Amino acid sequence: MPVTITLSTMPGKLTREDRYTAKTLELFGKSLASETLNAVATVPEIKAAVARFGAGVRAEHPGASFYVSVRLAKGNRKPNGYDVASNRNGFGQDDFLQVEDKRTKPPSPADAPVSPLAA
Repeated sequence: MPVTITLSTMPGKLTREDRYTAKTLELFGKSLASETLNAVATVPEIKAAVARFGAGVRAEHPGASFYVSVRLAKGNRKPNGYDVASNRNGFGQDDFLQVEDKRTKPPSPADAPVSPLAA
């Protein structure tokens, strides 16, 4: 059954640490764009809509880092698999977030200090 969805952007970023990746979103940050689509019926259709929308916003704002929010219109039934896709980046909502890498690389043996007694 077709549903109506609203796509919008939220500023944010992904930060990679040594053992995890953190997503930071500015919930009250300025949205770069918003679009309402009618007659979307399946999770793959929503994913395709998110990809098109995000690519369009990226073209207009090349340096922007943003998350794509997907909201169903009030009273619409969720398509099968909607909750799983929504919770696991199944729509590609995180694909437009820039990644900041804060991982530390392990020291190599060549970087180890040399003891004067080792000679």
